[in-house]
Amino acid sequence: MKNDEEPIEASEWQWDDVVDVICAGAGPGALAHAICCADHDLDVEIADAEISWQALDPDTAAYLASMTEDLGLDGTPDRDLELTAVRAEPVPVRTDRRATIEPFFGSRLRDWSVRCLASPFGVIYSQVPDIMTPMRAESAETVRVAALGDYRPDADRAGRALAEWLREQADEREIYGASGMVLQRLIFEHGRIAGAELSTPEQTRLVRATAGVALSIGPAPAEADWPVQTGLPGAAQVAVVSRTASRFGRVELLYSV
Repeated sequence: MKNDEEPIEASEWQWDDVVDVICAGAGPGALAHAICCADHDLDVEIADAEISWQALDPDTAAYLASMTEDLGLDGTPDRDLELTAVRAEPVPVRTDRRATIEPFFGSRLRDWSVRCLASPFGVIYSQVPDIMTPMRAESAETVRVAALGDYRPDADRAGRALAEWLREQADEREIYGASGMVLQRLIFEHGRIAGAELSTPEQTRLVRATAGVALSIGPAPAEADWPVQTGLPGAAQVAVVSRTASRFGRVELLYSV
Protein backbone atom coordinates (compact mmCIF):
# COMPACT_ATOMS: atom_id res chain seq x y z
CA MET A 1 0.00 0.00 0.00
CA LYS A 2 1.34 3.41 -0.97
CA ASN A 3 0.66 5.11 2.35
CA ASP A 4 2.32 2.49 4.57
CA GLU A 5 5.07 4.93 5.50
CA GLU A 6 2.57 7.67 6.43
CA PRO A 7 1.03 7.81 9.92
CA ILE A 8 -2.69 7.12 10.12
CA GLU A 9 -4.73 9.27 12.46
CA ALA A 10 -6.29 7.62 15.47
CA SER A 11 -9.90 6.55 14.95
CA GLU A 12 -12.87 5.73 17.14
CA TRP A 13 -13.78 2.89 14.76
CA GLN A 14 -12.43 -0.65 14.75
CA TRP A 15 -11.50 -0.99 11.09
CA ASP A 16 -11.19 -4.39 9.48
CA ASP A 17 -9.09 -3.08 6.59
CA VAL A 18 -7.35 0.13 5.54
CA VAL A 19 -6.97 1.09 1.86
CA ASP A 20 -6.24 4.26 -0.07
CA VAL A 21 -9.50 4.49 -2.03
CA ILE A 22 -12.93 2.85 -2.01
CA CYS A 23 -14.75 2.81 -5.36
CA ALA A 24 -18.40 1.82 -5.12
CA GLY A 25 -21.30 1.48 -7.53
CA ALA A 26 -22.39 -0.59 -10.52
CA GLY A 27 -21.64 2.06 -13.15
CA PRO A 28 -18.38 2.03 -15.11
CA GLY A 29 -17.46 5.48 -13.77
CA ALA A 30 -16.39 4.16 -10.37
CA LEU A 31 -14.56 1.28 -12.07
CA ALA A 32 -12.64 3.72 -14.26
CA HIS A 33 -11.54 5.69 -11.19
CA ALA A 34 -10.41 2.43 -9.57
CA ILE A 35 -8.25 1.70 -12.63
CA CYS A 36 -6.82 5.22 -12.49
CA CYS A 37 -5.95 4.83 -8.81
CA ALA A 38 -4.36 1.41 -9.36
CA ASP A 39 -2.19 2.91 -12.12
CA HIS A 40 -0.95 5.43 -9.54
CA ASP A 41 -0.02 2.64 -7.09
CA LEU A 42 -2.95 3.29 -4.79
CA ASP A 43 -4.57 0.41 -2.92
CA VAL A 44 -8.21 0.14 -4.08
CA GLU A 45 -11.29 -1.59 -2.65
CA ILE A 46 -14.20 -2.10 -5.04
CA ALA A 47 -17.87 -2.59 -4.17
CA ASP A 48 -19.51 -3.25 -7.53
CA ALA A 49 -23.19 -3.48 -6.56
CA GLU A 50 -25.76 -0.82 -7.48
CA ILE A 51 -26.09 2.15 -5.12
CA SER A 52 -29.69 3.25 -4.71
CA TRP A 53 -30.54 6.68 -3.30
CA GLN A 54 -33.62 5.22 -1.62
CA ALA A 55 -31.85 2.30 0.08
CA LEU A 56 -29.02 4.26 1.67
CA ASP A 57 -28.85 4.96 5.39
CA PRO A 58 -29.89 8.49 6.45
CA ASP A 59 -26.36 9.88 6.94
CA THR A 60 -25.14 8.65 3.55
CA ALA A 61 -28.29 9.87 1.80
CA ALA A 62 -27.91 13.27 3.49
CA TYR A 63 -24.30 13.49 2.32
CA LEU A 64 -25.23 12.79 -1.31
CA ALA A 65 -28.10 15.26 -1.07
CA SER A 66 -25.66 17.92 0.14
CA MET A 67 -23.47 17.23 -2.92
CA THR A 68 -26.37 17.84 -5.29
CA GLU A 69 -28.66 20.31 -3.49
CA ASP A 70 -27.26 23.34 -5.34
CA LEU A 71 -27.79 21.76 -8.78
CA GLY A 72 -31.50 22.55 -8.92
CA LEU A 73 -32.50 18.92 -9.40
CA ASP A 74 -35.77 17.28 -8.45
CA GLY A 75 -34.46 13.78 -7.86
CA THR A 76 -31.85 12.28 -10.17
CA PRO A 77 -31.51 13.60 -13.76
CA ASP A 78 -32.60 11.60 -16.80
CA ARG A 79 -29.91 9.14 -17.82
CA ASP A 80 -27.58 10.01 -20.67
CA LEU A 81 -26.04 6.88 -22.19
CA GLU A 82 -24.14 8.63 -24.98
CA LEU A 83 -20.37 8.31 -24.88
CA THR A 84 -18.71 11.73 -25.03
CA ALA A 85 -15.51 12.76 -26.80
CA VAL A 86 -13.30 15.70 -25.81
CA ARG A 87 -10.41 17.29 -27.69
CA ALA A 88 -7.65 18.75 -25.57
CA GLU A 89 -3.92 19.39 -25.39
CA PRO A 90 -1.48 19.52 -22.45
CA VAL A 91 -0.88 22.89 -20.85
CA PRO A 92 2.18 23.94 -18.84
CA VAL A 93 1.54 24.53 -15.16
CA ARG A 94 3.06 27.79 -13.98
CA THR A 95 3.86 28.31 -10.31
CA ASP A 96 5.70 31.64 -10.52
CA ARG A 97 4.25 35.04 -9.67
CA ARG A 98 3.03 35.54 -13.23
CA ALA A 99 0.85 32.47 -13.09
CA THR A 100 -2.80 33.33 -13.58
CA ILE A 101 -5.72 31.88 -11.69
CA GLU A 102 -8.35 30.31 -13.89
CA PRO A 103 -11.69 32.18 -13.65
CA PHE A 104 -14.38 30.40 -11.66
CA PHE A 105 -17.68 29.89 -13.46
CA GLY A 106 -20.28 28.43 -11.11
CA SER A 107 -22.75 27.77 -13.91
CA ARG A 108 -20.17 25.72 -15.82
CA LEU A 109 -19.44 23.57 -12.78
CA ARG A 110 -23.16 23.10 -12.18
CA ASP A 111 -23.76 21.97 -15.77
CA TRP A 112 -20.76 19.66 -15.58
CA SER A 113 -21.99 18.11 -12.32
CA VAL A 114 -25.44 17.44 -13.79
CA ARG A 115 -23.92 15.79 -16.88
CA CYS A 116 -21.78 13.55 -14.67
CA LEU A 117 -24.77 12.55 -12.53
CA ALA A 118 -26.77 11.67 -15.64
CA SER A 119 -24.06 9.45 -17.11
CA PRO A 120 -23.29 5.85 -16.09
CA PHE A 121 -19.69 6.91 -16.74
CA GLY A 122 -19.96 9.61 -14.07
CA VAL A 123 -18.35 9.46 -10.65
CA ILE A 124 -18.63 11.50 -7.43
CA TYR A 125 -15.51 12.01 -5.32
CA SER A 126 -15.50 12.60 -1.57
CA GLN A 127 -12.42 14.75 -2.12
CA VAL A 128 -10.90 16.29 -5.23
CA PRO A 129 -8.35 13.82 -6.64
CA ASP A 130 -4.81 15.09 -7.18
CA ILE A 131 -3.77 12.47 -9.74
CA MET A 132 -5.15 14.28 -12.79
CA THR A 133 -3.21 16.34 -15.34
CA PRO A 134 -4.45 19.77 -16.52
CA MET A 135 -5.22 20.08 -20.23
CA ARG A 136 -6.72 22.78 -22.43
CA ALA A 137 -9.91 21.77 -24.24
CA GLU A 138 -11.06 23.12 -27.61
CA SER A 139 -13.49 25.35 -25.72
CA ALA A 140 -10.43 27.01 -24.08
CA GLU A 141 -11.59 25.61 -20.75
CA THR A 142 -9.08 23.83 -18.52
CA VAL A 143 -9.99 20.23 -17.83
CA ARG A 144 -8.27 17.70 -15.60
CA VAL A 145 -7.51 14.35 -17.15
CA ALA A 146 -6.27 10.90 -16.14
CA ALA A 147 -5.66 8.71 -19.21
CA LEU A 148 -6.32 4.98 -18.82
CA GLY A 149 -5.20 3.57 -22.16
CA ASP A 150 -5.49 3.59 -25.94
CA TYR A 151 -8.83 2.63 -27.43
CA ARG A 152 -10.71 2.51 -30.73
CA PRO A 153 -14.45 3.10 -30.19
CA ASP A 154 -16.92 0.49 -31.30
CA ALA A 155 -18.84 1.46 -34.41
CA ASP A 156 -22.17 0.43 -32.91
CA ARG A 157 -22.90 0.58 -29.18
CA ALA A 158 -19.90 2.62 -28.11
CA GLY A 159 -20.87 2.93 -24.45
CA ARG A 160 -21.43 -0.79 -23.94
CA ALA A 161 -18.12 -1.66 -25.63
CA LEU A 162 -16.22 0.82 -23.47
CA ALA A 163 -17.83 -0.55 -20.29
CA GLU A 164 -16.62 -4.01 -21.30
CA TRP A 165 -13.14 -2.63 -22.02
CA LEU A 166 -13.02 -1.14 -18.51
CA ARG A 167 -13.92 -4.49 -16.96
CA GLU A 168 -11.10 -6.11 -18.93
CA GLN A 169 -8.67 -3.46 -17.71
CA ALA A 170 -9.73 -4.08 -14.12
CA ASP A 171 -9.21 -7.82 -14.59
CA GLU A 172 -5.71 -7.22 -15.95
CA ARG A 173 -4.84 -5.15 -12.89
CA GLU A 174 -6.46 -7.69 -10.54
CA ILE A 175 -8.29 -4.99 -8.63
CA TYR A 176 -11.71 -6.62 -8.35
CA GLY A 177 -12.84 -7.28 -4.80
CA ALA A 178 -15.22 -9.92 -3.50
CA SER A 179 -18.05 -10.65 -5.91
CA GLY A 180 -21.28 -8.85 -5.01
CA MET A 181 -19.69 -6.47 -2.52
CA VAL A 182 -22.29 -3.89 -1.44
CA LEU A 183 -21.81 -0.43 0.02
CA GLN A 184 -24.05 -0.33 3.10
CA ARG A 185 -23.14 3.11 4.36
CA LEU A 186 -20.44 5.73 4.47
CA ILE A 187 -18.70 6.26 7.80
CA PHE A 188 -17.94 9.80 8.91
CA GLU A 189 -15.38 11.15 11.35
CA HIS A 190 -14.91 14.82 12.24
CA GLY A 191 -17.30 15.88 9.46
CA ARG A 192 -15.58 14.02 6.64
CA ILE A 193 -15.79 10.56 5.09
CA ALA A 194 -13.39 8.17 6.79
CA GLY A 195 -14.46 4.93 5.13
CA ALA A 196 -17.42 2.68 4.50
CA GLU A 197 -19.27 -0.38 5.69
CA LEU A 198 -19.10 -3.02 2.95
CA SER A 199 -20.82 -6.38 2.92
CA THR A 200 -21.31 -9.65 1.08
CA PRO A 201 -23.81 -12.37 2.03
CA GLU A 202 -21.00 -13.94 4.07
CA GLN A 203 -19.53 -10.98 5.95
CA THR A 204 -19.61 -7.29 6.80
CA ARG A 205 -16.43 -5.24 6.95
CA LEU A 206 -15.51 -1.71 8.00
CA VAL A 207 -12.94 -0.37 5.53
CA ARG A 208 -11.04 2.84 6.06
CA ALA A 209 -10.18 4.94 2.98
CA THR A 210 -7.25 7.27 3.59
CA ALA A 211 -7.51 9.02 0.18
CA GLY A 212 -11.27 9.18 -0.23
CA VAL A 213 -14.28 7.41 -1.70
CA ALA A 214 -15.58 7.49 -5.29
CA LEU A 215 -19.22 6.67 -6.02
CA SER A 216 -21.17 5.79 -9.15
CA ILE A 217 -24.87 6.29 -8.46
CA GLY A 218 -27.66 4.25 -10.03
CA PRO A 219 -27.85 1.01 -12.01
CA ALA A 220 -25.56 -0.09 -14.80
CA PRO A 221 -27.44 -0.02 -18.13
CA ALA A 222 -28.66 -3.30 -19.55
CA GLU A 223 -26.87 -4.32 -22.74
CA ALA A 224 -29.90 -3.55 -24.92
CA ASP A 225 -30.30 -0.09 -23.36
CA TRP A 226 -27.04 1.30 -24.70
CA PRO A 227 -27.87 3.46 -27.74
CA VAL A 228 -26.44 2.91 -31.18
CA GLN A 229 -23.85 5.64 -31.56
CA THR A 230 -21.98 6.30 -34.79
CA GLY A 231 -19.73 9.10 -35.99
CA LEU A 232 -17.14 8.96 -33.23
CA PRO A 233 -13.58 9.61 -34.47
CA GLY A 234 -10.98 6.84 -34.63
CA ALA A 235 -8.29 5.86 -32.14
CA ALA A 236 -8.43 7.75 -28.85
CA GLN A 237 -7.44 7.50 -25.24
CA VAL A 238 -9.91 6.51 -22.56
CA ALA A 239 -9.71 9.12 -19.81
CA VAL A 240 -11.37 10.14 -16.58
CA VAL A 241 -12.10 13.84 -17.05
CA SER A 242 -13.01 16.46 -14.45
CA ARG A 243 -12.94 20.21 -13.92
CA THR A 244 -10.80 22.29 -11.60
CA ALA A 245 -12.08 22.03 -8.00
CA SER A 246 -14.95 19.73 -9.04
CA ARG A 247 -15.92 16.61 -7.13
CA PHE A 248 -17.55 15.16 -10.23
CA GLY A 249 -15.82 13.30 -13.05
CA ARG A 250 -16.76 11.30 -16.13
CA VAL A 251 -15.15 8.83 -18.52
CA GLU A 252 -14.71 10.36 -21.96
CA LEU A 253 -12.76 9.61 -25.14
CA LEU A 254 -9.78 11.94 -25.35
CA TYR A 255 -8.46 13.16 -28.71
CA SER A 256 -5.56 15.51 -29.43
CA VAL A 257 -6.41 19.01 -30.63
